[in-house]
Amino acid sequence: MKFYHVNAGRAKNVRCTLLLALVIALFTSVSYPASPALAATSSISLNQPTDIEFYKTSDGQTEMLIADSGNNRVIRATPEGEVLSTMEVNHVTAVTMGNDGLIYAAESGDQLQVHIFNPDGTVNGSPIELKNKYWMDFSQGGQQRYIRNVLRFKQHNRETIGVTYSENNVENNVTQKSTTFSYGHLDNSGGGSIGDLKEYSSVISGTNETGQNTWYSYANGVFLYPLVSIQNSTDKLGDLTLDLTNKHLYVVSENKIMSTGYEGYVYPNTPVLSTWASGNETYPIDISNQIAFEPEGEVYMADTARNRIVVFSADGTTARILGLSKGTSTKPAAGAFSKTVKKGLPVEFTTTDFASNYADSEDQPMTDIRITSLPDSGKLQLNGTDVVKEQIISVAELNFLTYIPSSAFTAIKTSFTWQAKNGTVFSDNANVTIMLRIKGDANGDGVITPADALLVNKYIKGLITLTPDQIEVLDMNDDGVLDANDTALIMGIYLGINS
Repeated sequence: MKFYHVNAGRAKNVRCTLLLALVIALFTSVSYPASPALAATSSISLNQPTDIEFYKTSDGQTEMLIADSGNNRVIRATPEGEVLSTMEVNHVTAVTMGNDGLIYAAESGDQLQVHIFNPDGTVNGSPIELKNKYWMDFSQGGQQRYIRNVLRFKQHNRETIGVTYSENNVENNVTQKSTTFSYGHLDNSGGGSIGDLKEYSSVISGTNETGQNTWYSYANGVFLYPLVSIQNSTDKLGDLTLDLTNKHLYVVSENKIMSTGYEGYVYPNTPVLSTWASGNETYPIDISNQIAFEPEGEVYMADTARNRIVVFSADGTTARILGLSKGTSTKPAAGAFSKTVKKGLPVEFTTTDFASNYADSEDQPMTDIRITSLPDSGKLQLNGTDVVKEQIISVAELNFLTYIPSSAFTAIKTSFTWQAKNGTVFSDNANVTIMLRIKGDANGDGVITPADALLVNKYIKGLITLTPDQIEVLDMNDDGVLDANDTALIMGIYLGINS
């Protein structure tokens, strides 16, 4: 039996778990109906995890991202291993959470792009293509490009994306690997690069009084701009991670993780890296492994070669393998529907419009919708404020959602897309079509023809029935009656006699 170190916060959770188990044991003779809230779970296996990163959500919760490269996906999970969402990305090798709350996942290889996702795993926008960016410092003839880090940060108040990547170059029939960090501002105002890094060099976003800066490991040291440069000539260094609270640095070396504090040093005195955790036969440490500091004090390592995440205790003396699991509840379904707009007048939506086009296999109620694309003409408004793409709207607010047509809305239709949430996950996209209602156009083809006049004649003779909307459209003089006068007015418009 092995015992692993547990920090104080988690020890409390363990005691509570043991107490709960005792209470359950005392009442094993009592049975209760299954609750839909207690969803079944399934274990999640990793295949060549290459990157791992922790971040804080807007409500202060700690979550992590894993680049599960061999499974072509990004995993978003809690530190305890509960999988919250997954994102499909071919050959994903690096991942980060931006300050904007979006997930950025780097695809290595021929495509070489950065995908953007919402936290629930839905796509946020088009990928950022890297191959043709002027700030990417590619070598001529470079091959097998591999992204080790992806950063999303601010530089000089400009939103910036950066990647650490390696590529193979053949010179005199000898293959050489070069590593570079390149970055570019998302407004295309500039960029730059840091070259001559080593194969396993890592670049992170360091934060101090001067703002965000790039901190990186190089040949035999670590450069923490503008604080200090740490020289360590006897060790090869790889990935970096920070304990921002205690101002502590961790860096991967050959079969060990080294650490040091990084504040309060004045030149020529500099921090000294010392061994924090040593690899062993059960938990070896490869210099290529990526690490991440978890705010409660543990260090998580993506053990790529062994398809697992290793968790080192807060003092670095013990280790364990992280188990991952995911609830098996399915996505709800959202359906397409349409609304009709009279020219120049708004369309008011209701909760029923969306709820009647929603279904959930577990009968969970719809709690929210998300607007995933906007109309190409006119605009959606919520309580008089323009709706933006990816905006989440609660069910209680749907009665205040309105479509405002533009004065130039003369096309037959426009549309937007939405997703429904069952309290846990969102559905796939569904379409809402907004049809322009033209006076005299009963069949909705966007033009007034003799076919519309024929509908009036058939209705007058009792040969067909019409819907209230059709009657309203065909009542050309708005006298509340369909008769020969309406037929004449429709034909007048068709023949160009009436406007």
